[in-house]
Amino acid sequence: MVIVLLARSASAETADAYHLHNMHKHPWFLEVMASSVVGWVLGLVKGFSGTKDWVEQYWTTPPKSLLFVADLVVFVVVGAYFGTGLFKPNEFLQALAAGITWPVGLGALASKS
Repeated sequence: MVIVLLARSASAETADAYHLHNMHKHPWFLEVMASSVVGWVLGLVKGFSGTKDWVEQYWTTPPKSLLFVADLVVFVVVGAYFGTGLFKPNEFLQALAAGITWPVGLGALASKS
């Protein structure tokens, strides 16, 4: 009986496991992504530079569209994947917190000042 219970719990864990290839199928992924946009904008309001400092090392005057797309990919798309994977939200407020904290924390670490 113990073996049956262990086998059931192991199969339940693997059925609910999300990895990079299927993270977008997580029930709260879109909410984390939407709140990542809010966190990205909050970081910009606080004065975080985003990918601008990094791109300026390779390009003296980068186009604003490149900076926008790079920030969008890093802070929103990658943020949604990492926020969902690290926090594993089970309800709306957890998804909101996972999305908002990721870009703000990354922007604080990446900014020079």
